[in-house]
Amino acid sequence: MSASPVTSFGIDFGTSNTVVAKAAPDSNGAVEILRLGTPPGERGVHPSVLAFEEAEERGRPVLAAETGDRAIDLASRHPEDFRYVQSFKSYVASHAFDGTHILGRRFEFPDLLSAYLTRAGIARLIRETPGPKRVVVGRPVTFHGDAPDDDLAVSRYRAAFAAAGIPDFDLALEPVGGAFSFFRALRSSVRVLIADLGGGTSDFAVARFSLGDDGVRSALLSHAGVGIAGDRFDFRIVQNALLKHFGAGTGYRNEGKLLPVPKNYYTALSQWHRLTRLRAPRYLDALKDIRRTAEAPAAIDTLIHAIEHNAGLAIARAVSQAKARLTEEETAEVAIDLGAARLRETVARADFEAWIAEDLAQISSVMSRAIDAAGLRETEIDHVFLTGGTSLVPAALGLFVDRFGAGKIRAGERFSAVAEGLALIGRAPDSDLWLAR
Repeated sequence: MSASPVTSFGIDFGTSNTVVAKAAPDSNGAVEILRLGTPPGERGVHPSVLAFEEAEERGRPVLAAETGDRAIDLASRHPEDFRYVQSFKSYVASHAFDGTHILGRRFEFPDLLSAYLTRAGIARLIRETPGPKRVVVGRPVTFHGDAPDDDLAVSRYRAAFAAAGIPDFDLALEPVGGAFSFFRALRSSVRVLIADLGGGTSDFAVARFSLGDDGVRSALLSHAGVGIAGDRFDFRIVQNALLKHFGAGTGYRNEGKLLPVPKNYYTALSQWHRLTRLRAPRYLDALKDIRRTAEAPAAIDTLIHAIEHNAGLAIARAVSQAKARLTEEETAEVAIDLGAARLRETVARADFEAWIAEDLAQISSVMSRAIDAAGLRETEIDHVFLTGGTSLVPAALGLFVDRFGAGKIRAGERFSAVAEGLALIGRAPDSDLWLAR
């Protein structure tokens, strides 16, 4: 049976980045990574971020939105003028998140994702493509959160895509998309562990592939996931290397008693998207009162400055860049220019690996659960296929090398493999075998 004549789009909407791939009927199996943004950017990897600002259109006030690298640039240079939204995929399955107010307007999750799909140009690229089309959207094995609701997440996806003008799409597991090209190249019957380590989740799937006269037949044996990945590793760097510069662990005097500076200020710095709410007068005024009797007034001044000037993005970018350097180097400097204060902290890879050891142990445990659920022993896994940017972290890669040996490890293009595979699934004659609900 030949492949479908439709043009297929694969959308990998990730916690950190989004990639869209297109497989056209005349592409001979090749896949094109689309440039996203308005106007289109230079990279195929488009950060999953939004930056909102108040603007005017035909004399009326409106909210203008930017996405990707342009949003990051604008929010970095003008933090007080933009409301910046990052990692919002983390809330798609959460009942606790029912919406947020941005510059006076209420946004529910579908509103945020619809704005992103529209402003990033994804809806337009699909709409302007002639002929029959199919869209395959990736979804994690397990959505992020303490009690994620799959049905809620899927309903929010469908509402958001419909609002952006994409009413019809199929879902496929992200790790299956990431390894799809690898599956198609198989020339023997094998059992494969697929690991997709991204920004918000670490997902695993175990599949059996049998080679017959009519091609490769697949059977998904098990899957498991956990909401621990690259964002959590960033959180550990902030916790262990940076919070001391903002007065964490110090105290202040109140009616003769020495009390700790409230932890909610430092939680907001560690999970920086929460920092904006601390600009409310009741939080800032309380912090300024604390500063008067603080053990470390200069550090509290730095904290106040970071909150007043919405410095969360600057902190997050510096941490992410340092983490990336640690994949290649033994040390990396976290450098943050807050204007009133310049912070410098050198992080050693050995320390970083100690900070994330517990997180890696949880990821490893979930991997074991996926293998056990497939009814296999580790020695019965023939190949391990890795995708996702967090799989580049040496300690994360080491999980797989230590358990399976370097000879079994295979990897796709870490940032585009999922989108490419999703697009190819959309054109596969047996596509229904690869889809999720």
